[in-house]
Amino acid sequence: PILSYEDAEREKARLHWSGIESKNVFMLGNDHNYYIYVTVQGEKVDFKLLKELLGVKLSIASAEDVKTVAECVPGCVSPFGFSEKIIIVADPKIFTHTDYLFSPGVTTKTVQLNIQDLKPVFEKLPNKVIFLAA
Repeated sequence: PILSYEDAEREKARLHWSGIESKNVFMLGNDHNYYIYVTVQGEKVDFKLLKELLGVKLSIASAEDVKTVAECVPGCVSPFGFSEKIIIVADPKIFTHTDYLFSPGVTTKTVQLNIQDLKPVFEKLPNKVIFLAA
């Protein structure tokens, strides 16, 4: 299981993976909608900026909501693959990397995706996807 960025870096070196680790934050808005903020390792969520851009106050969703609504293990939220009611907010920083590593909702699996393949995936999803400006 990969339970931290340190674990991820160790496995990345051991398995010769390349790419940036994902950071996918599951949030609840004061509009009662759920959001996934898709970014990269090391980035902080700027809640004030997101409120300005989206017009919604966001807070981190509970671990129980991660399990029941996103159907993911807490700490292993995927950037896609959940109910169409969940809104995806994509940080433009993800598109400055070559490969994107993420967990598909569990601690024991990792997907390495060429970043050029991520935007077409987002465009085909039934979810509303908001691409933040660079």
